[in-house]
Amino acid sequence: MYLVKDLVGGRIVYFWQDKNGSPRSDFFNTFFNAEEWWKTHVFSLYAGVERRTSIIDRRTNYDKRRRLNHNHRFASSAPNGRRITDLPVKVSRDLAADKLQGH
Repeated sequence: MYLVKDLVGGRIVYFWQDKNGSPRSDFFNTFFNAEEWWKTHVFSLYAGVERRTSIIDRRTNYDKRRRLNHNHRFASSAPNGRRITDLPVKVSRDLAADKLQGH
């Protein structure tokens, strides 16, 4: 899935699309809400026994994690975590930028 940033009704919104461009979520007013929806969605797809008690990863302080990984000789081989939901979410398609520039 791809995170899309768009300008709708004069407001910035975020939503998720599948690889075909079809919407997979509602509009979200904040990046954080879009990220939380995605994490919840991915966790809901897992059919096995979930060992994590929270979808919030304790390693979400990316700057601190990067510093520790850089300064420690025996740092983790996967400093961002092993799951896709542990990685920082990024906007894949920014439709708002084009609309704000008048294209």
